[in-house]
Amino acid sequence: MVYVAHSQLMSRLFNNTNSQNSITSSIAHLLGVSGMSYLILFLISIVIFRTVDKSYYGLYVIMLSLFAVIELLMAGFNDSIVRFLKDKIPLIDKQSIVLFVLYYKYFLIFSFLAVIYVAKQYGFFEFLIGNYDEVTGVVDSFLLVAILNGLLSVFIGVNNCILNAQLQYKLTANIDFFRNLVYLLIVIVLSFYTQDYLDYLYSSIAVSVVVLIFLSIKINKDFGEFSILSLIRVKFSVDIGKKYIFPYATPLTGSSLLTYVKNHLPTLILGKEFALEDVAVFSILKTFFKALHSVSGSFINPMMSKFLELKNNIQDFSTKMNAIFYGTFFLRLFSFVLLSLLVQFFFLIYRIEDNEINQFIFYVLGLEYVIAGMILSYGIVLRLDKTTKKVLIASIVRFIVELALIYLILLEYGIMAAALILLIARYVETVLTYLLISRQRIFNKSGFVLFIFVLPILYYLYKLSIIP
Repeated sequence: MVYVAHSQLMSRLFNNTNSQNSITSSIAHLLGVSGMSYLILFLISIVIFRTVDKSYYGLYVIMLSLFAVIELLMAGFNDSIVRFLKDKIPLIDKQSIVLFVLYYKYFLIFSFLAVIYVAKQYGFFEFLIGNYDEVTGVVDSFLLVAILNGLLSVFIGVNNCILNAQLQYKLTANIDFFRNLVYLLIVIVLSFYTQDYLDYLYSSIAVSVVVLIFLSIKINKDFGEFSILSLIRVKFSVDIGKKYIFPYATPLTGSSLLTYVKNHLPTLILGKEFALEDVAVFSILKTFFKALHSVSGSFINPMMSKFLELKNNIQDFSTKMNAIFYGTFFLRLFSFVLLSLLVQFFFLIYRIEDNEINQFIFYVLGLEYVIAGMILSYGIVLRLDKTTKKVLIASIVRFIVELALIYLILLEYGIMAAALILLIARYVETVLTYLLISRQRIFNKSGFVLFIFVLPILYYLYKLSIIP
């Protein structure tokens, strides 16, 4: 697996000091565990999809899509917990930050539920679901499951952030891995006895409850100041939101909203103007590299408190960030080259036609994946500030570039243009992010590495005009 190669190669690339080895070990561990977790989730989805009624499966996907809107509005708030709990601020402020995030999230969820309740009374689900008559008897049950998962995920997410802020990121990664492994075993057993998707979902909720109980006990025992009993004694303060959370989390939320729109807008336009089969090919390839990107960068969010701690020694911080930058860069480059050598087998597995257009999309999205690793390293530095306005600025510029390219080339060149738009916009965002942090002089000669990518981008712009 590429993820195992990531963790093994990471250990070889970083080997300077004991502290460096400690960071290397943590990154390699998180990459390996995240990769295995992703594989387990993939197996779970296969077993469930092959077993349950597809209408029920689709119904739950719709429910999750509705709640995804709320998750977008929550983006950045968990990050603020990890960012500030290791900062040199009073304990009461740290407790108030956690409490504020909990109140904010539950306010959003219950407000959303009120809107859903009203909408349901006016036939919203009948309008939303094409074959509503086939699932009318279970809509309420699936909605209840989605609500329970949403409530549980808030507490689990906040507990994970508290532990990550206390440098317990290996523990949280291990818990997530074993949770997925246990659920996989449950799913395999259930597949022999039932085809009712609700049985699988109720089992998932039960596992989540056990995980929440374990995390709560761990926090209450080792970090009692952040237990729920300690937090509810703290007076809620709106000023905490103004002072810490909103300057840090709101730009990240805006960036997430822009990312959501830019990820779906080209696909929606393609679906209206081009064959759905072409849209499916583009979507499969994009989803594959997006998953690879998520796993490859899975160590960053949990370790933000560690990076904040390292920043106290700027020279040491620069050395370690350069190691991370070039380590992740070469790991991504290695995985892309490896996948390029196996591209025919990749197409065979997914039953994608091996033609010039599909190869163009594969290589362009692969380059975008490599460049995305560079911006992750730059993004660490930006997100260590007390405000993330610069992150939002880079996202806005990228969004504007994508809109311009959609207008100029998408309708003329179709799915090839959609892939190239992602690459060019990502490159512009990465260059801008590099310029925003260049004064700190943290990354050595990374600007030169970034400049080299102009050549393949120009090459694929040329190929775009000559491929029939």
